[in-house]
Formats: sequence, structure tokens, C-alpha cells
Amino acid sequence: MIEYTVAQIVKAVHGKLISGDYNQILKGISTDTRNLKDEDIFIALKGNNFDAHDFLNKKILKNLKAVIIDHEIKHKAEVTIKVNDTSEALQDLARFHKKNNPEVKVIGITGSSGKTSTKDILYEILKQKYNVKKNEGNLNNQIGVPLTIFRIDGSEDYFIIEMGMSQLGEIKLLADISNPRIAIITNVGKAHIEQLNSVENIAKAKGELIQSLKCGDLAVLNYDNKFSKLFHNLGEEGIKYKHFGFGGGADYKIKDYEFIEKGMQFFLIYQNKKYRLNTNLYGKHNLYNIAAAVTVANQLDVNWKQIKSGIKEIKLSSLRSDIREIKGIKIINDSYNANPLSMQNALKLLKDIEGKRKIAILGDMLELGQIKEDEHRKIGKYIVEQSIDFLITTGKLAKLISKSAVENGMKKESVKHLTNKEKISDYLLKNIKKDDVLLIKGSRGMKMETILNNLIND
Repeated sequence: MIEYTVAQIVKAVHGKLISGDYNQILKGISTDTRNLKDEDIFIALKGNNFDAHDFLNKKILKNLKAVIIDHEIKHKAEVTIKVNDTSEALQDLARFHKKNNPEVKVIGITGSSGKTSTKDILYEILKQKYNVKKNEGNLNNQIGVPLTIFRIDGSEDYFIIEMGMSQLGEIKLLADISNPRIAIITNVGKAHIEQLNSVENIAKAKGELIQSLKCGDLAVLNYDNKFSKLFHNLGEEGIKYKHFGFGGGADYKIKDYEFIEKGMQFFLIYQNKKYRLNTNLYGKHNLYNIAAAVTVANQLDVNWKQIKSGIKEIKLSSLRSDIREIKGIKIINDSYNANPLSMQNALKLLKDIEGKRKIAILGDMLELGQIKEDEHRKIGKYIVEQSIDFLITTGKLAKLISKSAVENGMKKESVKHLTNKEKISDYLLKNIKKDDVLLIKGSRGMKMETILNNLIND
């Protein structure tokens, strides 16, 4: 929660005071008129399909002490500050707040997949020793990260911030606002390739996080991802690099994992010492996420007893590898988002988890640009390679997954394409059996979680 005088805020946002007292103290920031709580300041943001200035009527302004606007409004608040651009003002104020709390060290996390899970895992470990916070939900963009920064109160040892991007320069901006001293890049894959045109450009965009570090800071990289070598050339001299992965050159090497009744058991080797670890999570991809988090935590002097305690019962954010059992049927709800890498990871998990029939329910992978058709066909082939028993798809692009699966040897009677999610739920209710394992996955725009919600309701 921020607390500054009007004069400090006006200076921080490069604004002009239209009404109000420079000496008045203001607390808290809001950007949504639907969720006003105890915040004194409302920043009127604009988007492609909305302008918050339009909602600033007398009734709303009555509940606010201050507003920050970038064009004239009919009524004024007690304190009204005008700026050139309200989005930039939000970012400038967050940058100002972070500079006023230099003792709070920010850990920045980015990657094509696994960044949210890595954030959640690292939080569970670090809280064993430190006062730590993390950004909530999907607050990982140019609006979400500043809103997260405002939660700093100065008592935190570490603040973990996930950073998303879809264009070059976005991570650079988020890092400039939050000033991270530790950076994690989970991996580089084909997410957002529609906007960035190539995986190499995606790597450059992720690498902006490394470029933000200074001498003595820590960079944690995936040894098994080929782009990690590139990142070494981006940072300034004196940055400390540590690697995690299965590869022999990794500083924190994952070895000999196996699925157990509730989760996984595996070994992590560091400095020729072998540590046996247990977690409630499933899937090889989550071993990468855990290893990334353990690398940071161990470098911050969290001991192995605390690490073991932190990863034993991890709580991930919703819609991410959420495994539940209903009437003897296991359902993997990984419906938050999808790209080729995360889709393969989820299918590998479906194959490995214990059960009789393995059923994949897949939707479109969006934002893949010119490679979208080819990547969906590759997933169809991968499904056959993983010996998945039954495939249900929905969406125009996902239809290519079904077609490719049949072309690569999957029986036609084991593949079904349905255009309606309700029809999928109805079909599953009639056909799933005890000990089946279901995977539900697709891009955010597909809202695949509605299939699970329908199942639960019925």
C-alpha cells in the first residue's frame, strides 16, 4: 500500500495538479471502478475497447479522494491530477515506489512456459525462511506489474514477480519498473510467435530480463534450453550464472525421478552432493520448475531441510496442472493457456500418470502466426507417439490435431472432434469410466475449463 503526499505523486507522474492540496496524503491505487475498496487514488486507464474516464461520474468521484486523468472530465475529484498518459503515469508511480523501497529485492521470472508454477514453487520455498510476496493471478504485464509493485510495504525480504510479454521491449519496461536483482528464465519456446515472428526474437525478448541485471546479481537459466547460452552474452560483467536441468553441465542437476502415489520423488545433485526430494506435483516439466526455484532458494541460503519442506505440498495457481480425482476419474486441468512446448509437457504428464485409459481433450493453441497449422499437426503426431488412448478436440485449429493423429496411426474410432464444449461434457459423462485419466488443455481464449465445470455440475 503506497502512502505519499499529492506533491510527491504529481512529481513522480510528471503531472499537473488541477484541484486539491499539495500537502494532502493519499493511500492506495485502483484502476477498476468495479472493485473500489480503501484506495484513495483512481488512475483512469484506456484500452482498445474501453476508457475509464467515461465511468468517472459524480457517484464514483464521491468515493474517491483523487483521480489521475489524461484528458478532461466533466466533474473533478477532491484531488485531480492531469498527465500526458495514464498508463505511463501508473508505471512511473510504481517505479517511484520501488525506488523508495530499495531494500526489498525483486526476483523476476519469465519464460515461454512454467513461469507461474516456478513463481508459486519459489514462494513456497522462500517463505520457509524469509518474508516474501508474489504477484497474484495473471498480473504480469504493463498494468499488472505496477499494481503488484504497489503491494510492497517495505517489510519484505523478497518479492517474486512474474513477467509476461508479447513484444520486444516489454520485459525491458517491466524490469525498469521493478529493478530485479535475481532473474529466472524457465525456457524459450514458440509462445507469442505470431507477434515476434521467430523463436530467436522470443529469446531476445526474454533476454531483456538478463540485460536489466547488474554486477553481483544472479541469473538462473535452463541448461537444457539452447538459448541459455545466448543469455550469457547479454548481461554485463560480474553477473553470477547458475543453471538447472537434466544435462550434465547443470549446476543443479535433476536425476532419477519417479512417480509415487501422491507426486514424485527425485534427486537433485549440487556440488557433487545428492539430495533426495519429494513433491506433490507431477510431470517432468514441473521438475524443471522445481529445480529453477531450488536453485534460487539455495543461492539465497535456504537450507536443504527448508527446501524439502517447501516443495512437499506446493499450491499452484488455478488452472495449472491441477490434478483432482472425482468418482475414481483423474482429471488434469491445465486449461490456463497452451503453446507447443506446454502442450507436449501436458501430454507427457498424461502418459506418465497412473491410470487405465488416457484421454486428451484439447483446444486451439493461439498466437502462433504462420506456424499455427504445422504446430497443431505436430501435436497430433506427438499424441500417437505418447500412446494416448483417446483424443477429443474442439476449435478450428485443434481439428488439425485430430486429423494428424489419425494420419499418424491413431484409430478413427479413438478420435472425436466436437465444436461445442457442452457436447464434449455430455460425451464424457456418457463414456468415461473409473480409472480413466483426462487432460483438459487449450489456449486462454478457448476457456477449456468450462468443460470441467460442466462435468462437476453434472
